[in-house]
Amino acid sequence: MKQFRYPARVLYGDYLRSGAGLFVGLGVLLAVPPSLPVVVVFGSLAALFVAFGLRTLHRHSLRIAVSDEAIACRGAVTRVIPWREIATMKLRYFGSRRSKWRPLGSGFMQLTLKGPGAAMTFESSLEGFDWLAGRAAAAMRARGLALDAATASNLIELGIDPQDPEPGGGTPTDGCGSPPNVL
Repeated sequence: MKQFRYPARVLYGDYLRSGAGLFVGLGVLLAVPPSLPVVVVFGSLAALFVAFGLRTLHRHSLRIAVSDEAIACRGAVTRVIPWREIATMKLRYFGSRRSKWRPLGSGFMQLTLKGPGAAMTFESSLEGFDWLAGRAAAAMRARGLALDAATASNLIELGIDPQDPEPGGGTPTDGCGSPPNVL
């Protein structure tokens, strides 16, 4: 069984951004005489950063366990998806446009897995994200389920051949059966 979690060093920046946004939102609300536009704008801003802080806290407490039979997440609630019942896998890229020198740009990827009565979403800052994406792709292949074009393309960007029968599969390729260019 493998276990994964979000590294604290990755989450510290999110905690700082949340605190700074909350400080600005509440600071203006406390420093300026209340009026409807000020309360709506800066109250909404403060609420947004509180939600972002709670989301970061959730990711900090999240524990992911992967076995040969299932994937399980334990956070505020526990969710389990048996690999033999996985129904959907989506791997999406968010951020700046891709460039020749930085294939993934400065953005991040998000992996969503769905099964009966459960859905799980992970960001690429998760330790072992690449391995987890490869394992999920192998489970989809084992069930005979097709990957959408965006997911297959993003797997290739991670160095995972979507058609490889081995989870986390052998040598990373560029989708054409050749090893990636290391230059």
